[in-house]
Amino acid sequence: MDTAALAAWLNEQAEQHLFSGVALVTEKGQTLFEHAAGLAHRGHRVPMSTTSRLQVASVTKMITAATAMRMVEEGALSLDRPLIGYLPADRRPNALDERHTLHHLLSHTSGLPNYHDDEDETWESFTAALERIPFSRARGPLDLLPLFADLPATGDPGEYAYCDANFILIGILIEWVSGRAFADVAKEKVLLPAGMADSDFAELDLEPAGFATGYVVSETQPDTWRSNIYQLTARGMPDGGMTTTARDLDRFIDALGAGTIVTKESLARMLTPHALDEEEAYGYGMELVVDGDSTIIYGHSGLDPGVTAVVSQYVGPGVTVTVLCNQDRGSWPVAQKIAAELGLHDPRE
Repeated sequence: MDTAALAAWLNEQAEQHLFSGVALVTEKGQTLFEHAAGLAHRGHRVPMSTTSRLQVASVTKMITAATAMRMVEEGALSLDRPLIGYLPADRRPNALDERHTLHHLLSHTSGLPNYHDDEDETWESFTAALERIPFSRARGPLDLLPLFADLPATGDPGEYAYCDANFILIGILIEWVSGRAFADVAKEKVLLPAGMADSDFAELDLEPAGFATGYVVSETQPDTWRSNIYQLTARGMPDGGMTTTARDLDRFIDALGAGTIVTKESLARMLTPHALDEEEAYGYGMELVVDGDSTIIYGHSGLDPGVTAVVSQYVGPGVTVTVLCNQDRGSWPVAQKIAAELGLHDPRE
């Protein structure tokens, strides 16, 4: 891989408003490439840094899943016990019944309703949903329950449908069983053991240090930018919004593989394809690419207003590609460019 040429290409992407963020490539603990391009804050013209902290949307689901699996290992939760045996009526959606388990939530096979239309390619459904509650004060998963508490089920347990509400409900479950805030439990059980010192579920109005503001790109005026401050909750949630760095996410992948966070048995469950979705599969909080009986790529992508992110661990060569972006476009083309430069087999388009 020609790292100088790749860095120059990323700078060009940033100049054309096609990328703004951080790209990191490691192989079995060794850094192959690391580069930051674009701006962390457009108003003050603060340049992006490799240590900048960005929100990562649904990449957060890997952290939530690992937290839940830690609690399963400790006996506080079970993958197969009905959720209504844990949660009181005021902390569960009406569509939840005795068939639903943590397994269904982690694998997106619950058939429970989402709080927005995940098929909407604009931000209209997502932002309209949040506008139904005082989202500027939403600082925990229970604050989002009203968005889907009264909605009917969309399918039966066992049917795959990607659903952010599944992971909101996992956060509510963790809080109820532990008696603590989800963010604190995730920090204790996953972030700290993995050495993710620059990661947390930050309250954005406290202006976290080194934070890169997210920007929504105008489709009609690509040079026009709007901060995403009015389009996300005040704090990161279990389904998305953790604040982190590319380096910390790489540490997370390494810690998973080393057995530092969860046992090898738990990791195997996380990487087992529990549901299929075209060329990809879904484990527990993990997007998977499967070849025959083997998982060849695992990780997660994320997309929120003003945010895109991709984390991919290529199992065979032991290469991890992490791309974080503080605008709602750009991460995926960069990740695919890097994979092509390294000659990595990735069937995803």
